[in-house]
Amino acid sequence: MFQSIYSQVALAALVLFCGFAIWKGSDAVRAGAILIVATWLVTLVASAFTRSYVPATAFLASDGIMALGLLFLAVRYSNWWMGAAMMLQALALALHAGYFAAERAELSRHVLRNYVLGKNLASAGLLLIILAATISNILRKPRVRTTRPSTQSSRTAPDVIGSPALK
Repeated sequence: MFQSIYSQVALAALVLFCGFAIWKGSDAVRAGAILIVATWLVTLVASAFTRSYVPATAFLASDGIMALGLLFLAVRYSNWWMGAAMMLQALALALHAGYFAAERAELSRHVLRNYVLGKNLASAGLLLIILAATISNILRKPRVRTTRPSTQSSRTAPDVIGSPALK
């Protein structure tokens, strides 16, 4: 399953980027990262059971689940990165359509190579979007400023409970 360096790098990127998103991201980014990890793991298990190098049906099912999950998150949170993630999922589903159409005629190595390359680029783009959303969330969070206590005597506010303006 992890014979090539590409699949090992992809798994390392998945763990690093999604782990960082779960650790430092907003609720929407965390949910998106968990969705990505879950669908990737389901695809890995499905490809182990099918013993196919490119389990197109498992890829299609996981991409469909991820597209529905991202659609739910887009409706729930409506963040900027959701639109980009949905565009990449549309690209992945279009790649499936092209692959299954070519499979009916004659599946050449060229079609398979383009399918795998497109799927890998879409997956890498999705991880980069999660990383960018996490970094954006970190930069957007307000910083808590700690100030030194004033050396001047602090004045107390007048008692507002007994104030005639409130009666």
